[in-house]
Amino acid sequence: MAWRCLECGSGYEAHYPFCARCWRSGSIVPQAHRARAAVDSQPGQSNARDIAKMRFRLVEQTAYPRLELGARALLLLSGPPGSGKSSAGTRLVDSMNGPVVYLSSEEGIGPALSARLLRCGVARDSFHVLTRATVDQVVQFVRDKRAVALVVDSVTEAAWSARELRHLLELAPTLDLLVAILQVTKGGLPAGAMSLQHEADAHVAVDGMRWQLVKSRYQDTSLSGDVLPVKQTEAA
Repeated sequence: MAWRCLECGSGYEAHYPFCARCWRSGSIVPQAHRARAAVDSQPGQSNARDIAKMRFRLVEQTAYPRLELGARALLLLSGPPGSGKSSAGTRLVDSMNGPVVYLSSEEGIGPALSARLLRCGVARDSFHVLTRATVDQVVQFVRDKRAVALVVDSVTEAAWSARELRHLLELAPTLDLLVAILQVTKGGLPAGAMSLQHEADAHVAVDGMRWQLVKSRYQDTSLSGDVLPVKQTEAA
């Protein structure tokens, strides 16, 4: 069994009472593991013409009009449990034209998921939800549905690395946006390896049903806003 530190992301082959890197006590937890996927060995491929198109086009989404995201963007949403990050990811991709896929790795299809979709006003049949899906199954489903966006909630539970998320964008040519949802530690830091934050094209921190842009390759980071429209938040 593999282990990792929730504070700094350091990996270990056995459990220890404290982390040898950040010296945090009680932060070593079992690491999610998945079998190697067949798509892991598939090379990404494109051509100069298609790559040039990616450089200038922005993702068309209406949920957060001030938030700019380039085509083929990897967006990281981080926040503590119950902060609204899953709702933000749900509302964001639902505002895009075309089929979208929501990979729910932490909760099954049931009342809790139904309540979130209701709060976000999501009811269309082209908003697809997957649970208990392998990496190969997710990639094939995204290809079959020609999905324009994918949400992985959460990337820690799904055990996908930053490199694998970027590889997924290459393997699914219809994807315009990949949203990776990440939990944060008690200290307020994103859990897991720092590579997710470095690899992401944009990073949005969510807390108290408010979002704050903390990193972006497309615009200034002094943006913030409500996860849900104010009237819906007050009614909830």
